[in-house]
Amino acid sequence: MTHDEFEDFDFTLPSDHEGERRAYRTSVPGLEASVAGKDGTFPVENVSAVGIALHAPGHAFSEGENLRIDLLILGRPYITSLPARVARLGGVGLVGCEFASPDFWQESRLDKLILEVQKRMIARRKAESGQRDAQAAGQHRDSGAASTGAGGSTGLTVDSAAGTELDV
Repeated sequence: MTHDEFEDFDFTLPSDHEGERRAYRTSVPGLEASVAGKDGTFPVENVSAVGIALHAPGHAFSEGENLRIDLLILGRPYITSLPARVARLGGVGLVGCEFASPDFWQESRLDKLILEVQKRMIARRKAESGQRDAQAAGQHRDSGAASTGAGGSTGLTVDSAAGTELDV
């Protein structure tokens, strides 16, 4: 079965709220964007299956401008030549872009990235909840002497465009 066989399906939901988000947005540590024709790379505020928000203070972008974006994780290519259009310009140099007809490979890479981040967040929340529950149970038994768990960030491994895994 090929991906073309799914074109008859519509996964959109009706919305009663104007301007409501169309997709889950997430932040990815170490994610940057390189935009064709613009100097440097731009930190990514958040990314979703339908768009991206870049920090680009001091750079000229205009609403409706068509872009080609390379997404980089820790400086290494993850998705290249992603077509996008500037949808809005925000304060302090925030540039909101909508992806414009990404190909199947680009779309699947975006989905994989966002799904991996969601899975890590769920696992972290579950672990933190378990720690709180264990601490609360320990406080009842030890009359207030609970141990504290080590905090920290969860790593993220994704496959790069070059076929290697990147840890974030």
